[in-house]
Amino acid sequence: MPQSGYVLRACEFGDLGQVGQIEKDSFPERPYGRLDFVSYLLIAREGFVVASKDGLVVGYVIALRQGREGSIQSIAVLPSLRGKGVGKMLMESAINHLTGKSERVNLLVDVNNVAIRLYRKLSFKETGKIVKRYYPNGHDAVEMAKEL
Repeated sequence: MPQSGYVLRACEFGDLGQVGQIEKDSFPERPYGRLDFVSYLLIAREGFVVASKDGLVVGYVIALRQGREGSIQSIAVLPSLRGKGVGKMLMESAINHLTGKSERVNLLVDVNNVAIRLYRKLSFKETGKIVKRYYPNGHDAVEMAKEL
């Protein structure tokens, strides 16, 4: 177990209730629903990882592979635990999962999301692609990528 007490493991069907609550707390305007998460469990089983502490799921990441490209489909951490390294652990897990199977990994992030700092620390760079009004709040998404 890491010194922080957080454990990373594959997501299981029994985790989806907690994953769904983290999703609603993180993305209240347009959260993924249970069927979305069930689908990701089926198509991205090894890339769907949760962080837990004392049996409670506190974050998740979904990494998908499409041909030679990988993507971070979604990542979220309980709001009360943000800034404590959980997101970094999850991102590193996703990058490790995709390394050797993909040439690069992409993600979309709200232009105003503080997580951009984390992605930059992990060597993601803005690609120049912006998706206008991608989010329900009207914010644009910026695409970031990391060569693997």
